[in-house]
Amino acid sequence: MTTPMLQMTGITKRFPGVVANDGVDLTVLPGQVHTLLGENGAGKSTLMKILYGLYTPDEGTIELNGVPVTITSPADAIRQGIGMIHQHFMLVPTLTVAENVALGLGGKWGMAKMGPVKKRLAEVSERYGLHVDPDALIWQLAVGERQRAEILKALYRDAELLVLDEPTAVLTPPEVDDLFVTLRQMQDDGKGLIFISHKLHEVMELSDEITVLRNGRVSGRTRPSEASRHKLAELMVGRPVELTRNVAPQKVGAAQLIIDDLDVVGDVASWRSRTSRSACMLVKSSELRACPATDSVNLPRRSSVCGPSPVEV
Repeated sequence: MTTPMLQMTGITKRFPGVVANDGVDLTVLPGQVHTLLGENGAGKSTLMKILYGLYTPDEGTIELNGVPVTITSPADAIRQGIGMIHQHFMLVPTLTVAENVALGLGGKWGMAKMGPVKKRLAEVSERYGLHVDPDALIWQLAVGERQRAEILKALYRDAELLVLDEPTAVLTPPEVDDLFVTLRQMQDDGKGLIFISHKLHEVMELSDEITVLRNGRVSGRTRPSEASRHKLAELMVGRPVELTRNVAPQKVGAAQLIIDDLDVVGDVASWRSRTSRSACMLVKSSELRACPATDSVNLPRRSSVCGPSPVEV
């Protein structure tokens, strides 16, 4: 029988006026994607913050590879092979990707030497398809690139158990696909992955095991092969849920926003650095306008939204 990489038993965490986790059990095996599913406020992030040493449990035990452990801080968690990708990234915006990775590894000013860091960073990046410029400043990067930097930082520190807190919340659909490819590569390498989400279609696609939390307690455990989106939604909220919305057509009104021939200039004031050229958008009242996005935040060009002629009101 495979020894669990992680065994959390009877975890309870109380805050004034609320029990965030109430006797929660969680088991993660090597090479497994274990999804922690639940509504906002169900206790998912609290449980993972306990695992990462940000909170101390009031009751319960934690075992890593069959050995009881006490995790007192994030630094302690990292030393024990745990990495966490927070929903709100823990990166220093004014430092480069490589500097963020090196920060806290020792050396002058608490930062390791850049040469060896960049070399190993390139190796990890290539292995998992996490391509990002190591010399780019964090504040210059798009959200998807920042997430790659955060994952690289954890993998550089040899994390074997990786917690991903709502990792797809800020990503475009193509970026989600790329992330899932990376996670499956980690899975093939025997890493344990805890995937926190409330997006049911992603949960069904990625998970090996699913634990559902509701009001701080485990409301169910299942697998994608034994569940459905409707069943998972019911476990989340405690009642049957209609997943299809029937919305009556809305009458579109007058123009509320007009963008015409907009050029967005990057950090270097030159034509080549412009992340959007001749961008154009028209948004009317009672209308939802979708804008396609890439690693650079782009507005659509004139031909894709406004047609060949300028918008006139």
